[in-house]
Amino acid sequence: MRGLTRRRAGMLAGASVLLPRFAHAAEVNWKFTSSASPTHPSIQRYQEAAERVKQKSNGRMEITVFHSGQLGTDIDTYTQVRIGGVQMMVLSNVITATAAPLTSVLSMPFAFRTYDQVWAAADGKLGQLVREDLKKAGYLTTNRMMDSGFHHITSNKGPVNSVADVQGLKLRSPPSPIQVSLWKAIGAAPVAINYAELYTALQTGVVDGQESSASLAKTTRLYEVQKYMSLTSHLWDGWFTLINPKAFGKLPPDLQDLVMAEFDQAGVDERNDLVTLNKDAISFFASRGIAVNEVADMAPFRQKLRDVGFYAEWREKMGTDVWNGLQEITGPLV
Repeated sequence: MRGLTRRRAGMLAGASVLLPRFAHAAEVNWKFTSSASPTHPSIQRYQEAAERVKQKSNGRMEITVFHSGQLGTDIDTYTQVRIGGVQMMVLSNVITATAAPLTSVLSMPFAFRTYDQVWAAADGKLGQLVREDLKKAGYLTTNRMMDSGFHHITSNKGPVNSVADVQGLKLRSPPSPIQVSLWKAIGAAPVAINYAELYTALQTGVVDGQESSASLAKTTRLYEVQKYMSLTSHLWDGWFTLINPKAFGKLPPDLQDLVMAEFDQAGVDERNDLVTLNKDAISFFASRGIAVNEVADMAPFRQKLRDVGFYAEWREKMGTDVWNGLQEITGPLV
C-alpha cells in the first residue's frame, strides 16, 4: 500500500460501511404488480414481505413491487401473470371470477354478516375449493387473502334502508357477473362505467350512486359528489395474491416456502389495517356532512333475492360442493 495514505484508507473503510448488504446480484428477480396506490396498506404490506424475502434468502431472491397499475391494467396483468410476463399480482376475487368463476362465491350478496364468517370461508374448506378453481385457470395463490372490505352504497337520491329504496336506482357497478346480476335481480339499474370516470358520472347525474368499500369511496373523493352513505354491507370483496405456476415451480423448495410464508403474513397483517381504514373512512364521510345510515335489517334483501331466484341460479353455477361450503358458514340461502 505504498501509495495509499492514511486519509485515503480511512475514506475507503468508511465507504465500505455504506455498501449494500448484498453486493451480488439476486439469483431470482420477480415482478409484483398492483393497481392500488402506494399509500394503500396492501402495497405497504407487500413491500414488507418482499423485503423479508430478500433478507431471509440472503439476497438470493428479489421481488420488486409495482403499484398504481404501472405495469398495466388489472385485466392486462391478470393475463401477464398467467403467461409468465409478470410473476405475481394482487386481484379482487370478483375480477378473478372472469377466468375462475368459483371465486365469486366469496362475494355472494348478503351472505356474510361478519368478518368471522368471511375468514372462516376464505381460510377454510371453501377457500381451498376456490383456490383449486384458480389453479385450473392457470394461477397459484397464497393461502391468506387480503381484505378489500364490505361494500356499501352511496347516492344522491336518499338513504337506502329497504329493498324499495333501490328500485330503479341508477347505480354504477363494476363489470363483474355477480354484481351486475345482483342489482338487476334486486330492482336497481346497474350502469357499467370505468371507475376512473365515476366521479364525473356522479357529478353530472349519469348515475345516481355507486357501491364500494368506504375506504375506496374516500380515496376517490366521492364525498364531494354524493349526499348519502348507506352501510348495506351487501357483499364482501377480497384480494387474491396470484403467482405464475411455472415461475414458482422453478424456485428451490426453501424459496417456495419463504415466498408463501411471507406473503401469507402480508395478507394477515393487511386485514387489520383495512378494518381500521374503513372505519376511519366512514367517520370521515360523516364529518364532511354526508348522511350516514346503517341498514338495520338485511333479511328483506335476502328474501328478495330468494324470491326472484337469484340464489338458486348461483347455486347451479357454483355447484353442490361450493354452495354447501358457503352455506356451512352463512346458513341456508335457498
